[in-house]
Order: sequence, then C-alpha cells, then structure tokens
Amino acid sequence: MPRFEIFQLIKQLLWPLVVLLLVLAGTSVLGSALLLHNSLSDSIDYQLDHAQKMVYRDLKSREMLLTDLLILLGQKPASIATGVLETEARTYQPLLDLQLYDSRSELSVPQRKLLDTAILSKSGLRRITYDENSDLYYLTLVEPAGAPRNALLLQFPMNRQLLRVLSERYLCDFSLYSEEGRLMASSSDKGNPETQLSKRQLIRITASNHLYTSKIEDVDYRSLYVPLPLSSEGILYLAASHSLDNLNSLLLTHSWRLLLTVILALALGTLIYYRLLKQTLAPLRSLLETIHQVAQGNLTSRTEIAPGNRLNELGRSFNQMLGTLEVLYEKRLENEKSEVLTQETLKYNNHLKKKNLEIEKANILLKEQYDELSALFQVSRSLTAALDKNLLFEKIFSVFREALHCDRIVLLLYHAGHESLEVIKTSGLDATTVKGLSFELGEGISGLVAASMQPIYSPDLSTDDRNLNYKGRWVSSGSLLSMPMVLQNRLIGVLNIHHHQTEAFSPVAQQMAQAIADQAAISIENSRLYEKTRTLSATDDLTGLANRRQFQDFLQREWAQSRRYQSNFSLLMLDIDNFKAYNDVHGHLKGDIALKKVAALLLQNTRGIDLVARFGGEEFVLLLPKAGREGSQAVAKKLCQCIENYYFAGMEESQPQKKLTVSIGTSTFPTDSTEIYELLNLADEALYQAKRRGRNRVVSWTREISESTDKSTPQFLPPPT
Repeated sequence: MPRFEIFQLIKQLLWPLVVLLLVLAGTSVLGSALLLHNSLSDSIDYQLDHAQKMVYRDLKSREMLLTDLLILLGQKPASIATGVLETEARTYQPLLDLQLYDSRSELSVPQRKLLDTAILSKSGLRRITYDENSDLYYLTLVEPAGAPRNALLLQFPMNRQLLRVLSERYLCDFSLYSEEGRLMASSSDKGNPETQLSKRQLIRITASNHLYTSKIEDVDYRSLYVPLPLSSEGILYLAASHSLDNLNSLLLTHSWRLLLTVILALALGTLIYYRLLKQTLAPLRSLLETIHQVAQGNLTSRTEIAPGNRLNELGRSFNQMLGTLEVLYEKRLENEKSEVLTQETLKYNNHLKKKNLEIEKANILLKEQYDELSALFQVSRSLTAALDKNLLFEKIFSVFREALHCDRIVLLLYHAGHESLEVIKTSGLDATTVKGLSFELGEGISGLVAASMQPIYSPDLSTDDRNLNYKGRWVSSGSLLSMPMVLQNRLIGVLNIHHHQTEAFSPVAQQMAQAIADQAAISIENSRLYEKTRTLSATDDLTGLANRRQFQDFLQREWAQSRRYQSNFSLLMLDIDNFKAYNDVHGHLKGDIALKKVAALLLQNTRGIDLVARFGGEEFVLLLPKAGREGSQAVAKKLCQCIENYYFAGMEESQPQKKLTVSIGTSTFPTDSTEIYELLNLADEALYQAKRRGRNRVVSWTREISESTDKSTPQFLPPPT
C-alpha cells in the first residue's frame, strides 16, 4: 500500500509535465503544418493566376488573328466562290467555322440580327453566340463585305477541345461560363465544375476581378474565377482549377513524421524524468508507513529517516507533531465522552418535537381532505340524482352556498353553434338584471375562462380591468372565482362565484369549487342526454313528427278524456298517392325531401291541439280533438287541396296527374266506434276506398264502406299487454 501511494504521488508530479509537453508538441506540429499549408496554397494560387493570364493572352491573340483573317477575307473580290474562302480559312486555322451566306433567307433570326447590326454600323462585331442545335457557344466575328455577300460570319467554337489544349499547355483544368453564369465548356469533369454560377458569385467576381474557392467533396480542388472580356459586348468568366491531392498528401506525410519524432522525444524525456523523481521520493515510503499506522489509530508510531537526506527535517517535525497529537487526543476523548451524552439528549428531544409537528400537520391535512372528499361525495350523490334542469340548477347553487358560503352565483351555458356563453340562472340577484345576457369567447372574465378552459380567480374586482360588470347591468365588487365546466375536453359552461369580501377564496376553497364545477358539468350533460333521449324516443327521425308510439299514447289519453267528458274526436289516415313511382324515378333522397315537406304542410294547416304523426312509409295519421265528422272532412279537404297545389320537384315526370296528391280516410269517436283500435281500422278502410275511387280525395267511413271492403285489408290490432 505505501508503494502504491508513492506511485500516485509520482504520477501527480509527472502528469502536468507530460501534458505540457504534449501541448507544446501539438502546437509545434499544428503550426508547422499550417505554415506549410499556407506556403503551398500561395504557390497554387500564384500558378492559377499565371495560368488564367496566359489563357487570356492566348484567347485574345486568337481573337486578333481571326479579326485580321476576317478583314482579309472581306477584301477579296466577290467573284471568288464561298467554298474557296472556307477552304483557305480552314487551312489557316483548322478549328475555324467560316460561314458565308449569299442570301438573307438562309440565316437564322439571331444571325440575321447580328448581320444587320454589322451592316448598319459598317464595322466589324465580336459577339459570343449560342447554337441551340449543337448546344455550343461560339466566338462569332462579323465583318461587312461587298455585294452580294454584304457580310461575312466567322465562328470559333468555345468547346471542350479548345480548353483541353489549354489545360495540357498550362497544367490546369479550365471552365468557361457565359455572362449569365451558365457553364459553356469544361476541359475535364474531375473537379465537378459548377453548371451555374450564382448571382452572388458573379457580383463578387465582377467587383474584385477574381474569386478564389476551395471545393471539397470527393476531391479537393482550388479554383480561381476571373472575368474574360473577349467580345465587344458582354463578358465571359474563366475558371482555372487545380487539384489539392498532392498538397494534402505532402501535408499529411510531413505532419506524421513530425508527430512521430515529437512522440519519441517525449517518451524518452518522460522515462528519464520518472527515474529521477522515483529516486528522490524514495525516503517518503517510511513516512507513508507511519502515516498509515497513525490513520489506523496508533499514535505511538514514529518515522525513521537516515541522516543526511533532504527529507530528514520533515521526519523530525512529523514525529514532534505526532507527540503533540497524542496528548491532545487523550484530552479530546475525555471531553467528547461528556459532550456525547448532552448532544444525544438534545438531538432526541428535537427529533420528538419535529415528529410531533409533522403529526399535527398530517392530522390537519387529513381532516381537510376528509372534509373535501365528504363534500364531494354529497355533491356527487345529490347532483347525479337530478335529471330535471331546473331542479339540477337549484341543487348546484345549494351545494356552492353550503360549501363556500358565497353571496351570489351566476350560471352561464355554452352554445357551440353561436360560440357564446348565455346567462341561464342566477342566485342572490334579480334574474331580470342579467336575463338573456351573453358573452363571446374571450370577452370579459367569463369569456376568457371559456376560451382557455382554465379557472380565473380575481381577489378584488374593483381593480381588475377584465371585469365588465356583466356589460354594465350589475356592478360587481368583492372577489370572484370563475370556473369552467368541462367534460372530456368539451366546454359545458362557466360558473361565477361572487363574495362581497375581497380575497375570500383560499387555495383549498378554489380546489373544492373546481371539483364541484366538474361534477356539475357531468350532471348537466347527463340532463341534456336524458332530454335528448326522451325527445328521440317520441319523434320520427326523418320528419320530426310524433312517431307511432307517441301517437298511441296521445290517442289513449284523448280516448279516456272523451269517454269521461262525453266529447268526440276524429282520426285522419293519410297516404301519398303513387309515391313508389316518385321514389323510383327520383330516388329515395328526393323522396325523403318530399316526405319532410308533406309533414311540414300538415303541421302548418292544422290546429295547435291537433297531433300529426308518421305511421310508416308514406302514411300519416292525424288526431283531431273535439272534431266531429263535418269538421274532420273540412280539415281533410283543406289538406288535400294545399298538398295538391304545392309544387314538388319532378312531380310532372313521375306522377300520373303531373302533381303529387294524397288520399285521406276519416273516422269519428263515438259516432263510428267507441274502441280506439277499431277507429284506426275504420279510418284505414275509408282510406282504401279513397284509393279505389281514384285517389286525391277524402272519404269518411260509413257502414256501406265496411261491407264492401275486401277482407284482406290490414287491421290495426292493439299491442299485446
């Protein structure tokens, strides 16, 4: 163990030196590599600059030679044939493309414009032109000539062949770009030349007359972009590129060699320094052994160091310190024994006090939670038992008054179709004050609560800018707790709880109020669903009329009252004529629309006490209280007439009489029968006779009709008991 501690000490002394040497070595290698890289980069930039200048001179000299040649060709007599001139030009310069035209009709539109410009200016022109057929750019020279030629065209292709010759000559890759930055030609695809220069690159090249770029993808390339003014109008751009493979290879080789040299020197120096340090710190082993014994509690142990060693003075001082510590340790033990008992007693008392406080807080918290859960249980049991809305609202208000002792309560329900809150019921203030008042989402405190579905507590309404005082109808003061009633992330309404005192609602009261509001939302939604279920069970889904079940309930009550008070009532059985043909021609969708309209006409042309019900398919039945035979006939004829006069879409295509009509059969209590189901059968028999007699008519039941009715006519039997 002592040897291990010595080694740790040596390592702590050695590592800073090693780290320092590594930092110095890394700095040296990095600096050397950067200097070499900058030097080689400057050399390549110089080579690229020289190459682009030589290319410019080469292309400019070619342009001047071509200009001289074109002038010489233009001075020859017109008697010399075009073929002879082309042969001489190609002999002079193999890469030339000389085009001579005797007729303007042979020229393309761009060539014709260029020739016209040269003829009008009476001087030669130099332009860079683009041939769409060959997808090549040309240096085009135009010189006026004598009739009948008028002008000579000489084209020198700016293609890959030309750039390859220049590339082999100046040991660089070249690319030419048009004035718009489009790639015209490239000597090689190794550097992946850009097919289109950006506007930013063109601006930088034009502003500084050069632009250096380094492209690093699969291969490193250094490129120089310069403007190239060859033509009389416009400008070209030349890109000279050089591969950086050799530069990177040289840098990598130099860096590795330098790094290996530094690592070897560092390893040798570290080894020598380690041996010297180990020899110097050898006497510390005895000192470490003594320290470990003292750490184990043996204060009588002393270190022995040979005289003459530089650490001898440290050993003597350490032994004196151990003697002093031995005396002090004995005194300390005596003092600690007396203090331990005192501290343990104080600690135990403090622990008991802390536990008692925690128990008291836990009891208070448990009592509050018990009261809250008990209240919520009573609320849940009270609210879930109420399905009538008025009774439910009263119970909700009663719960809030008992739980929070609030002064006034305002209930607002949310209307999804209008996206607004409407005041439904109040407690503690006059209902007419805020009756019919509504708030848009985000309007006032109630609107903000509805929009965010988060409660808002205003401890003092007089200083709250969001308070609208119910749009001026009631000036509210004190504190307000506004809570959303939300069920499954769907807003039901908002409950506003007012108290005349400011800061009247504690956090516990706010939490309990929100829990009650959530339970109220469930109860209100249950009440809505109950009302909706009652409505759906008593009405027809398509027409909204009473269904067969509701009609039978009303008929039973009307029959009982008529028997008791000896009054009469009539039944009308109505059927739409030829409705199957209407459905077959126009489809069931339009048939449903016609049924709805017939139902609406029946409701519009009957009394408020009359009951209109859909009996099935296209058949309807009407109950007319306090109506005799004559009255029922008058109502039936009125219904026949209004339906016959109404226009139904497509009726002229499907109905035999070009209009939609109905047939009606009537029966009257007690004249025709005193049994309700027999009255239905009699009305149906009368309807059957109306159909047989030609439809679109009213027939009241008589005994002669019953005798002539076929026995196969369906009978309305009472439901089983």
